[in-house]
Amino acid sequence: MSAVSTRVTPTPGFEATLRSEWRKLRALRATPIGIALILLVSVGVGVFMTMIGDGSAVADAQAESRYSVIFYSSGLTTWAFVFLAASFVASEFQGMGESTFVATARRGRVLAVKLALVTVGGLVVGLLASVTSVAATQGVLALRGFEPLDLTNPGLARAIVLLVGASMAVQGLLAGCFAVLVRSSVAAVVITGLITLVPVSLAPFLGEWYSANVPRWLPGAAVESLAGVAAPGSYGYLSWPLATACVIAWVSTLCVIAALRLPRMDIR
Repeated sequence: MSAVSTRVTPTPGFEATLRSEWRKLRALRATPIGIALILLVSVGVGVFMTMIGDGSAVADAQAESRYSVIFYSSGLTTWAFVFLAASFVASEFQGMGESTFVATARRGRVLAVKLALVTVGGLVVGLLASVTSVAATQGVLALRGFEPLDLTNPGLARAIVLLVGASMAVQGLLAGCFAVLVRSSVAAVVITGLITLVPVSLAPFLGEWYSANVPRWLPGAAVESLAGVAAPGSYGYLSWPLATACVIAWVSTLCVIAALRLPRMDIR
């Protein structure tokens, strides 16, 4: 009798999965186009705002709130990145997953790598968007004879480093998890937007207690507190330990739900 040998193909490790997902991310046509547009919008909106009139309106607004220059394009750029993140995760449910999960049977590992790339991408792209926006606005204001911001101010530096980047990373993570649960990038972005925006919009209509206790626990408000943008004592303010705990709770809860759901899903 001849012995029959069976050969088991090993499951790719984390590093191999990371390389595979990184190649997949770069291959998506929307990725380089989306990042380029995010940076262009950051510069374009900032320059446009400082070119309106004689520039005094922006200079006055900046004097009252040194963070206003970061807010000019932050909403547009953050949600553009959120769509990129959701599309990257949801691509597995549009035909790509059949080959992905044959090559890597551990679906949780694939999801972990995707979410890690979303997190790092959000932090890096957000920092680039903040820096280009501030550089554009302060450069134009200086050329027009207005005093630019003191970029050595620790509070401003904290906002530049954290505000947009952390917003992109956190909202991108939430959208990526929702993309697993609803199998659609568009629906994931809509759900993330509803969670982030609707409770804040309802605050003027639901009374003092609601305004003082609910909006501050949303992920967007918590990120603003981490970035030092929320004013102490305001409805949106949390101390940094509570803001950190809030962000971790939102992200970890949805990541766990997505990780538990993904192995049970029919990818086709």
